[in-house]
Amino acid sequence: MINKEDIRGVAQLRINEIGGYLVDVKVSRNNDITIFFDILDGVTLDHCLDVSKYIEERFDRDIEDYQLTVCSAGLDSPFLVPQQYQKNIGKEVKVLLKNGKREKGKIISYEEDLILEIFKKQKGTRNKYLKERILINKNDIKETKLKINFK
Repeated sequence: MINKEDIRGVAQLRINEIGGYLVDVKVSRNNDITIFFDILDGVTLDHCLDVSKYIEERFDRDIEDYQLTVCSAGLDSPFLVPQQYQKNIGKEVKVLLKNGKREKGKIISYEEDLILEIFKKQKGTRNKYLKERILINKNDIKETKLKINFK
């Protein structure tokens, strides 16, 4: 069986070389390997083929007997690495906190903490909202996903 950390190391090297960042590596018991990565300008099919070829040159399929899938992290997938927050500054996200509370807003920054710009309903009004910035400690975040708008 292929060692996940070996795959991670090889994939990370090539993905960094093409200007991207590794998001996740999954290896099943059947040696089905899935590599998720992203690039600030977006992942193309050529990027996926490049990374796939690079890995296949270093791990012989006849010896290791594996299935390989290389793809982008996906729009509807939860954020797993800080670079995903950085890439999506200025975009709307949905955040689920460990305490079960949910927040929705635009990412202003992500360093030590996440700063979101949210719209909070003004008390005593029906349809008036105030723009507000909130600070969320990254250790309090259970899951963050990009809010997909179809306009």
